[in-house]
Amino acid sequence: MTGHRSRLCHFVVDVGDLDYGLAFWSAALGAEEEPVSKGSQHIYRRLRLPDSDVRILLQKTEDSKVSKERMHLDIETDDVEAEATRLETLGATRWDHQQERGYDFWVMRDPWHNEFCVLQPTFPHLLALRRPA
Repeated sequence: MTGHRSRLCHFVVDVGDLDYGLAFWSAALGAEEEPVSKGSQHIYRRLRLPDSDVRILLQKTEDSKVSKERMHLDIETDDVEAEATRLETLGATRWDHQQERGYDFWVMRDPWHNEFCVLQPTFPHLLALRRPA
């Protein structure tokens, strides 16, 4: 048996509208669209983050959300309230304000009701490399 390599390449987010999903998540994450094969464009859009080799893959689905996600995105920020407000202007909604264990963060939902969190800095040295919104 020969060795092999593997790595995390995508975090997949289900959306009902690929164009709106692309607009929302690219603005929310400061990401740029990266091409997918022509045969996949009707189902997928891919986003390249400015500071990660992991891509966000938007997947079109008509399936309704039925329960809480078992995986989600965390967005760190130096101003939780300002970032939550900015994301609301893009189409997100606030769902649950958490204030526990010394943390103050928002659980939010994208336009397709996928949960994600907006929280205080976890990696301030990496956050400092990002351009302000």
